[in-house]
Amino acid sequence: MMSARVLSTLTMLCLGGPWAAAAEDYKALLDEAVANVEWNIEESWAFTETSLSEGELYVGRFDPRLEEDARWALLSVDGKEPTDDQRRKYAHDRNEHSDDESDGDYRVVAMVNPDTLELVEETDEHWTFTFVPEQDDPAFRDSVDAKIRIVKNGRYIESLEMRNFQDIRPGFGTRITQLQMRFFFGPAIENGPIVPLSLDVQIRGRALLFIGFDETEVKKYSAFEYAGS
Repeated sequence: MMSARVLSTLTMLCLGGPWAAAAEDYKALLDEAVANVEWNIEESWAFTETSLSEGELYVGRFDPRLEEDARWALLSVDGKEPTDDQRRKYAHDRNEHSDDESDGDYRVVAMVNPDTLELVEETDEHWTFTFVPEQDDPAFRDSVDAKIRIVKNGRYIESLEMRNFQDIRPGFGTRITQLQMRFFFGPAIENGPIVPLSLDVQIRGRALLFIGFDETEVKKYSAFEYAGS
């Protein structure tokens, strides 16, 4: 559900009682936690999306039971009733990019390199691992702290976070001074499937030495209603 700029499967074992993850089981545990998230919520769920982008707060509603061009409806902009033009533009933009965004959150989780998982905290409720992002660019890999938390009861991802601890220099003339990505997951409804609940992406820096950029994208999903057959 993340926009096109920023980014399942399999099995594991079921054991009764408390279980401590052994190093050789980390990848299997991650696979199970990923598989236990329903990534494409637009297939079976109606929901409200609250998004902050370019300084404007939008609240919209998605319902897959409606006609394809009417599934997204804008409810408010910065707390005010939207104009007809705003409604039309919102519906057009959301419907146009819906397919591109449907697996955005999963692409972010795919950045977890399972071979680098390291258990740093274990409680009765969860495991917390650090990891090295699956990234070709060493400038990114070597400048970012990343961690993922997995809930024991249900074996699912609760959160994934990445942030830089030093400037990232991905290429000549480009410097990222701040990068922060946070994703949270939880039940859509009581005793319901695990779904993406929110994402928060912030990036700041300079390109070509003098062009500054500062982008923030925040999305929250709520008021889920099952809309499957």
